[in-house]
Amino acid sequence: GEISRRIFDTRPFGAVRLFGEVLGRAELDPAAAGGRGMVCAVATLDDLARHDQPPYILEALIDSIRCTAEADVALLLKQVAPEEWAISMRSKGGADVSEVAVAMGGGGHRLPAGFRGHGTAEEIISAVRARLG
Repeated sequence: GEISRRIFDTRPFGAVRLFGEVLGRAELDPAAAGGRGMVCAVATLDDLARHDQPPYILEALIDSIRCTAEADVALLLKQVAPEEWAISMRSKGGADVSEVAVAMGGGGHRLPAGFRGHGTAEEIISAVRARLG
């Protein structure tokens, strides 16, 4: 009840604005993941600073991305340092994102997985796209 709502359903207004900004930049690639589609969003350190939010606030953002009807795979890049990213991946079942995460040095399960990436966001997205087929 109340405790669950306070933990999972309550965010500061700055987080709401941050989510809107990051979601507004999300990109859909219908051809990725063997034609099953992939949606990507990128959250930078500048985004966090501009909205005065801590990095952990981004953990819930993957849920807003993965609901995209046209994509089986959702990818969220969260910048943790210059050229360093924490990547969250989700699949609706058509792709095994753990295979990609393990190949990129991370881990997880068939539907949720993640890894740490180095380079630009574009380089990481391209590498994930290539591994998904």
